[in-house]
Amino acid sequence: MLERLAEYGFFRAGGVLVGTHAFLSFGNMLGVRWGDSERTDDVDLAHAGKSVAIALPTNLELNTEQAIDSLEMGFLPLKGLEGAGATYLVPREPGFRLDFLTALHRGGDKPFTHPRLGVRLQPLRFLEYVLEDVQQAVVFCGDRVVLVNVPSPARYALHKLIVHGERTGTYAAKSGKDLQQAGALLARLKDHRKSDVDRAWRDLVSRVKGWRSRLRPALRSLGKRFPELGVERWLRLPKSAAG
Repeated sequence: MLERLAEYGFFRAGGVLVGTHAFLSFGNMLGVRWGDSERTDDVDLAHAGKSVAIALPTNLELNTEQAIDSLEMGFLPLKGLEGAGATYLVPREPGFRLDFLTALHRGGDKPFTHPRLGVRLQPLRFLEYVLEDVQQAVVFCGDRVVLVNVPSPARYALHKLIVHGERTGTYAAKSGKDLQQAGALLARLKDHRKSDVDRAWRDLVSRVKGWRSRLRPALRSLGKRFPELGVERWLRLPKSAAG
């Protein structure tokens, strides 16, 4: 799937691989192999959408829905009260989802069709944080290599802490995976890219109080699971960030 989207130009048009498949690609980037427990069938893709300030510079246009149809895997758009949304499912494999996401904008959380991508995007809170420092990584597809855009590993890890408390209802089970991925990444980055984490952290705590209020419970949970990270220093937020 990722190979086909790359062939159609999705990543050259500013598309970004997010979610667990991005986490798996970080292993290739950082020289580590994650456990099989981190694998998932869901594929999450994002684009800056209406947030022009963080969009990758490109004037490329493509038809993403045509790329999905060309796979001949039986993907169908999930329809809601307002028509087709930004999620695609294979009816015979309901656990296999393809989600297209973007940062929340003034239009609210209603899905909208991106004119250059040819696909609908679902706005999500806090997503702009991981789209502000896009990097490149490789994904191995059999004997082939696909070059994709991914968030900064440090921002990805800290973003998992923000959304940890947002998981409710049927998504509550994913909160444990959020912490596991954040902890695994931060443990690796602590020894190899500490300055990246420091910069991402300073940016995060400089944001509005609603963002910071979600950090404390997530950090406490992370500290219990990964005591070697020493997250206690982060719990002592500076006065300017404590709100």
